Amino acid sequence: MLKKIFTGIVICVAGFLLIACEKPLQVDPKEIASKYYLFLKNKDFEAASKMFDEGMFRTVPREAWVDFLSRAQDELGDLTGIRVKNVETNTVRTGRIFIFDVAANYENSNAAETLTMFQSLSATDLSVIDYDIKAKDLKITPPN
Repeated sequence: MLKKIFTGIVICVAGFLLIACEKPLQVDPKEIASKYYLFLKNKDFEAASKMFDEGMFRTVPREAWVDFLSRAQDELGDLTGIRVKNVETNTVRTGRIFIFDVAANYENSNAAETLTMFQSLSATDLSVIDYDIKAKDLKITPPN
């Protein structure tokens, strides 16, 4: 009985320590997503790619992402507007993930997009860890 109580106390203390280590966000995820789409709308693909987490460049260079963003808009036309349909927040062992389901309007087509951002436990800001576009007329695919 005493062993169960001690184990319960240890688990509770460990949980509180994990929560205490998690830094609060100093930015609003929706504002960061809006900033990303503003860069896309202004065709500043280099600035948009600078919001990407460095992990995205382990197998694919930044230039390939910049080229993908540019070619996607070449195919779909200028970005004219977006509507965030859903935001999902997941807490994982190393931080928090924010998944934005976005309906994007382009001059020549509409697209279903997913923007995924991450905040590590030791950080107060967000970085883009994945971006995906699905559109009927889009032939180009994100680099892998």
